[in-house]
Amino acid sequence: MPDTVDLDSAAEQLYAGTREEFTARRKELAKAARAQGDQKTAAAIDKLAKPTTSAWLANQLARDPDADLGQVAELGDALREAHAALAGAELRTLSQKRTALVATLVKQAGRFQDAPLTEAIVRELEEIFTTAVADPEVARVLLAGRLTSAKELAAVAAWPDITASSSGAATAPVSRPRPAKPKKERSAREEAEHAAKVEAAREELERARGAVKEAEADRAEEERILAEAQRLADEATDAVRRVYEELDAAEAHEKEARRRVGSASRSVKDAERRASQAWRSVQQAERALDELGGKQNGK
Repeated sequence: MPDTVDLDSAAEQLYAGTREEFTARRKELAKAARAQGDQKTAAAIDKLAKPTTSAWLANQLARDPDADLGQVAELGDALREAHAALAGAELRTLSQKRTALVATLVKQAGRFQDAPLTEAIVRELEEIFTTAVADPEVARVLLAGRLTSAKELAAVAAWPDITASSSGAATAPVSRPRPAKPKKERSAREEAEHAAKVEAAREELERARGAVKEAEADRAEEERILAEAQRLADEATDAVRRVYEELDAAEAHEKEARRRVGSASRSVKDAERRASQAWRSVQQAERALDELGGKQNGK
C-alpha cells in the first residue's frame, strides 16, 4: 500500500480491481487514510460504491487499450451535430453505427467475465454505452473507468425519431403535443418552476427505472449463483452417497475378514492343542520305549 492515500488513487485502485476484493480493499484504504490523520478522505473512500457487474465490466473495458471506447465521444459529437442540423439521412446512418458500436462494446466487455453474460447484464451494458454516446458527461465517467451502476445514468439523452418523406428528405423531429395553454398566461417564473418540476419528475422516473434494472440484474446474478450452488450441492450429495456406499462395502468386508480371523484363530488353537497332545504322546512313547529297553538289559 502506498505511503500516502488520496481519494483519486484510492478510487483508481478500487475500480480497477475485482468486485470480490472491493469491500475489503476499500476498508484497507480508508483505514490507511485515517492513519494519516485524513478523516475527510477516509470518509470519502468509505462512500465509494461497489460497482454492479455491468458497471465493473464497463470499467475494465475502459482500461483496455484495444477496446473501441474511443469511438464513443466521436460518434456522440457527430450525432449531436446531425441532430442540430436535422440531417435525417446522416442521423439514420450514424444511429446504425451507434447500434453496431454498442453491440461491439458489449461483446468486448464480456471478455472480462468467464461466464456468459446474462440478458439483464447485456441490457445494462447496452444502456451504459448508448447513454455514453448521447451524453458527453457520461462518456467522460465511462472513459475514467469509475462507473458504479447503470442507475447513475438517470439523465439519459433521448434521440428524437426522424421520419423521411418519399423523396428521402428529412422532416422535423417528431415531438409530443403540448398541453393547451391556460386562459391566464403564466408568468416566466411560473413557467420556470413548472419546467423544473417536470424535469425533476423525469429524473425521478429515470432513477426508478434504473433501480428496477439494477434489481433485475442483481436478481439474475443471484439466480446464477444459486443455480451454481445447487449444482455443487447436488454433486456433494452424490459424492457423500458414494462414500457411504463404499463405507458400507468396506464394513462388510471388514466383518467378513474378522469372521475369517476368528475362524482361523480357533483353527490355530485347535492345531496347537492337537500338536500338544501329539507331543505328549511322543513323550509317553519314548518313556515306554526306554522302560522296555531297561528291562531287556536286566535279563
